[in-house]
Amino acid sequence: MMLHLILADAELESIPKSRDIDSEIPILDAYMHKSLLNTLSDRERRGRPDIVHQSLLLCQSSRLNRTDRLRTYVHTRDDIILQIDTSVKIPPNQIEFLKLMGHLFDGNDVKGYTVLRSPLCTLLDSLNIPAVVMSPAGECVELPIVMDSYDNLAIIVGAFPCGDYRSPVYDIADANISLGPELFTVPTVISELLCAALR
Repeated sequence: MMLHLILADAELESIPKSRDIDSEIPILDAYMHKSLLNTLSDRERRGRPDIVHQSLLLCQSSRLNRTDRLRTYVHTRDDIILQIDTSVKIPPNQIEFLKLMGHLFDGNDVKGYTVLRSPLCTLLDSLNIPAVVMSPAGECVELPIVMDSYDNLAIIVGAFPCGDYRSPVYDIADANISLGPELFTVPTVISELLCAALR
């Protein structure tokens, strides 16, 4: 099967331009920009680019990606969509990754990355395939059963540390599924998906 994995509502954003912040890191990070974060709304969930970084490291190095059966997208809180080519190698160092993301968000071209500005629903419309959203409140279904039901499937995973989706994913997805009552980290959910899709 072909898996289209969408990291949705990712807490990956540039430092607000209106702020006079002297930082070499252009992406908001909860550890490096603590004082700034305290002045922002939704501060309990913002500044977590590490979730995207860890998730992309998993995706791009996975066997599913190496066999050309994975397409990976990042959708941010600001409705920026990154499409990552299968050939892209994610920098293992987070500082290097944040600088790369800042370069992209500033409008610069980087080989292997396509940047769009549109809401999540537009991405799903363009894919025109069934979509499933992962949520702790979803129906508990064995992932291999889900994967075996489709040749092409989009799976939405929330790339934020707490709370729920900001985008109307429950309205635009065809199903809402869960790994069970226990809460898992985003990289753990992605690992489960990547393994299930290989069957």
